[in-house]
Parts: sequence; C-alpha cells; structure tokens
Amino acid sequence: MKETKEVKWTNFLDNILIYNLYILIIGSIFLGLSFILSVNGNSQLFNLFQKLWYPLFIPSLSLFFTAILVEALFVRFINRNNK
Repeated sequence: MKETKEVKWTNFLDNILIYNLYILIIGSIFLGLSFILSVNGNSQLFNLFQKLWYPLFIPSLSLFFTAILVEALFVRFINRNNK
C-alpha cells in the first residue's frame, strides 16, 4: 500500500515538472518571437512577455533548477550509500 502512494506521489511530481518544462519551452519560443517582432518595430508582444516574466517565468525557472539540484543530490546520496 505504501509503494502505491509513493508511486502516485512521484508521478504527480513528475507531471508537474513536465508541465513546467512545457511552460519554459513555450516561454523561450515566445521570447524569441517577441524579440524578433520588437526589432522590427512591434514591441507589444515583448511588453507582454515582460509583464509575464516575474509572475510566470521566474517561478517556473526556479522550480526547474531546484528540481534538477534536488535530483542530483538525491542520486549522489543514493549512489554513495550503495557503494
């Protein structure tokens, strides 16, 4: 019973991180398009990106890099215990 709860919990976290990765990929495409349009004189999309930077993209980046760091530390800790 405990293993199924643990699997559900890890699946839930994995799904959140996958959605987070999609947000980052879409955000990078959005940044590229808005930069190209702002160079051509249309800065409305870039202004929208700037408004979304702090409430959407900064937390998404923080969650992404924190998850990578925690996963790396967790794997190192497990590998150290297995030796």
